[in-house]
Amino acid sequence: MKPDDLSSHPRYLFVSAVLAILGLLTAVVYYLRFTPYTMVLFMMAGQGLILLAAGFFGYAVWHGIQARLRSIVERRFRAGEVVFRQGDAADRLYVIGKGQVDVIRETPGKEDLVLTRLGEGQFFGEVGILSDSPRTATIRAATDVEVLSIHRSYFASLFSYLPMFREKVQTVYQVRSGR
Repeated sequence: MKPDDLSSHPRYLFVSAVLAILGLLTAVVYYLRFTPYTMVLFMMAGQGLILLAAGFFGYAVWHGIQARLRSIVERRFRAGEVVFRQGDAADRLYVIGKGQVDVIRETPGKEDLVLTRLGEGQFFGEVGILSDSPRTATIRAATDVEVLSIHRSYFASLFSYLPMFREKVQTVYQVRSGR
């Protein structure tokens, strides 16, 4: 899923705004020049434009909600499967629903080093997203695991608008990134 697939609704918001402004302009014309013709213009065209604008706005909101829901994906990994590798692009945040994962540091020519094990209710993948850098570790399923993943663009929205979520993520990020 590309980020473009998740955010195609702004054009509907733009059309909604233009229609609403045109509808309101008919009210201004009616107010400034009160005649039977301007009254008909406002009563028929103006209100129709405003209702049409409300329809486009409703569609844009619905489309946005659906896109956000599509950005949340449930995935299952068998024990030993790699969720992502160190150096991969950071495109999603993962929350563990069931099972456990190992956080592994890979160093060429050396044995893999297991840094920690994460379990139910914990999350991973935030370091690369927040630092806008590639993945800093490999994540491998230690047991069969179920995760919810959210696309980075919607993680950014949640991070911006939910202070308690932002606080929790920042605390974990500071510990994991050594800041």
